[in-house]
Amino acid sequence: MAGKKGGVGRHLEGWEAGLVAVVIALAGVLLAVPLRVAPRDLPPPLVDGRLLSAAGERDRDLASTIVPALQGELSRPAEGAGLYDLRAFGEAFRAYGRAEISDDVYAVVRVRQKLLESLARARALGDDKVLGLRAYQKQLFLEELERWETSLHPSNELAELGGKFPAVAVREGWFEDRALAMPVSLRGIFFKRRWNEVTGLSDPPFALSLDEQRAFYAFLLEHPFIEGKENMKTADACRAADQWRLRKIEELGRLDPSYPYALARGVLFYRLGHYPSAAQAFRDYLSSPTDGRYALRARNYLVAALARANEER
Repeated sequence: MAGKKGGVGRHLEGWEAGLVAVVIALAGVLLAVPLRVAPRDLPPPLVDGRLLSAAGERDRDLASTIVPALQGELSRPAEGAGLYDLRAFGEAFRAYGRAEISDDVYAVVRVRQKLLESLARARALGDDKVLGLRAYQKQLFLEELERWETSLHPSNELAELGGKFPAVAVREGWFEDRALAMPVSLRGIFFKRRWNEVTGLSDPPFALSLDEQRAFYAFLLEHPFIEGKENMKTADACRAADQWRLRKIEELGRLDPSYPYALARGVLFYRLGHYPSAAQAFRDYLSSPTDGRYALRARNYLVAALARANEER
């Protein structure tokens, strides 16, 4: 009986556990109550690195299977023999790259017409052969980019395979300190997208995978293309960049239904000062079926957008 608590102590028994419960309850209330948080960062597209690596591995396999066949045809150049038409198409693609950097519009049109004619003959050999050629040319393009980083001088072959890519990389600030600021996988994606655009082959089996598209748009959202930005004030350049991003997330939203498109629109509208539109976009996101990753963030952003909209009335 000596150890039995009495008086006030008897009523405080187990107070530590009770305090923990109270703290947890208060934290839950605070998390549930939206706060005014100004939107700043866009949600990035979620790229599955394993699937991206698998796509790169498939391209390497395709390239390895087509190279022996192409080299074997060097000894049999007669028109129509074996893979001659495929090699002719590859040369036509290179000719287009040379014309592209010349800025001669008429030359580009003429060369592309020849490219499309040679493509029709090459596809008669089977799309697997054409895919193999694209993979092989992608491999050559990546090798030429490495040489560019070493020598600082883009080669003629890089121009043939990549067209204006080196000039764009320098203009946009992607090429700095003797290095191209993008991983090898993304370099290959840029090549495949350009190859598809030049040839007009954008449907399966030539279409890029969803994760390749996600990686491409993730890079673009971080590195927007702004014409004449060097002559703009910083604020004007930032505004132009966000207007450009709005168009890109439209494209991304059509490609990737899992991307939080409405949330991204809300962030950009807020940054552009369109607060009522931002609020509506956040409402759209919260009312749509989502995985809940950004729900609390969207509620906080909605409070901020509504407050700014009311302040401007």
